[in-house]
Amino acid sequence: MIWTYCEQWNNLTETPMNPLTPEQAQARHTSGQLYTAVASPDEHSAATLRVEMRLETGYTSVIFMDAHGRDTLDYTFTLINCSLFLETATSYDYGDSQERGGYADAERVESYEFTTDGVIRRTVEADGEESKESRHGIDVTSNWESVPYFGAYDALIRRDRA
Repeated sequence: MIWTYCEQWNNLTETPMNPLTPEQAQARHTSGQLYTAVASPDEHSAATLRVEMRLETGYTSVIFMDAHGRDTLDYTFTLINCSLFLETATSYDYGDSQERGGYADAERVESYEFTTDGVIRRTVEADGEESKESRHGIDVTSNWESVPYFGAYDALIRRDRA
């Protein structure tokens, strides 16, 4: 993957805000400050995605985008005892919409919230309705990841986390 770095990603314009050199991004990674790594598709990957690291506040997000620049899948990790725990996973379905980036409204949003003690809360929002359910006693071992070295995001950007 080819990574470019910036302070943040602008969903409306589908462009980086305040581009950073790799050295600047690495310094932010080391200090825990916010930076965003954006991967563009290449011959090995069809996905455009971004990794938003902000370890000083304890959160890291991995966002997969579709060909229209819309978020389709969002993993949010929280820093617990020097490791990252997948706290939420949210998928967005836009139906037949062709709207771009931040202008699109999802027809269906499905989210999962995980706790370290094995509780999963699922919420589905579709057609103006919301449904919720919870399960307890779930093995969440696979939700843990090591904090990656700068640029080594492979473990975080796995789409399939079953």
